[in-house]
Amino acid sequence: IGNVQAYATVSVKARVDGELTIVHFKEGQEVKRGDLLFTIDPRPYVAQLKQAEANLAKDKAQLQNARKQVERYTSVAKKGLVAEEQYDKVLADSATLEASVKANEAEVENARLRLEYCTIRSPIDGITGGVKVHQGNIIKANDNELPLVVINQIKPVYVSFSVPERNLLQIKKFMEAGKLEVSALLPGEDMSSVQGEVGFIEN
Repeated sequence: IGNVQAYATVSVKARVDGELTIVHFKEGQEVKRGDLLFTIDPRPYVAQLKQAEANLAKDKAQLQNARKQVERYTSVAKKGLVAEEQYDKVLADSATLEASVKANEAEVENARLRLEYCTIRSPIDGITGGVKVHQGNIIKANDNELPLVVINQIKPVYVSFSVPERNLLQIKKFMEAGKLEVSALLPGEDMSSVQGEVGFIEN
């Protein structure tokens, strides 16, 4: 006597906060990896991305001007026409703006990621369970207490079963020789069986 178990189980969670605007599947539906499951309102994250891009563009323009200043001051500094302290300040300002540009580039990348997280896709092939959160609800990122849905992968599937201890050595012997095939008979269906192989023996 054995029990059928899912090959893999995934609790789908949101990675950003927001309002759940669309549920793209029905409960119990078979889904493929990459299928769209949920959409979170993307408008706040679109605004954040635009703000980050604007900050990046502003700092890039300032950096371009600062580099021109460095070029001008470098040529005259070699001739001793400007104070060393003033030249050092121009170099420091340019370095500061370069750091700001890198920080803003990282913020733009993060904003793009948050926007991508507004669309939640299936990580595996499987069957969806009941939807835990419905359209219009405000959801939290990485909510362990309330996943959006649980997906079970059932192709292939595991069957766990126990055997008498006296048969264990014989089973291990056959497994060492190669793949040990098994047949699973479904209750009430005397003629049909499902073929598989022993994956492992629980310790």
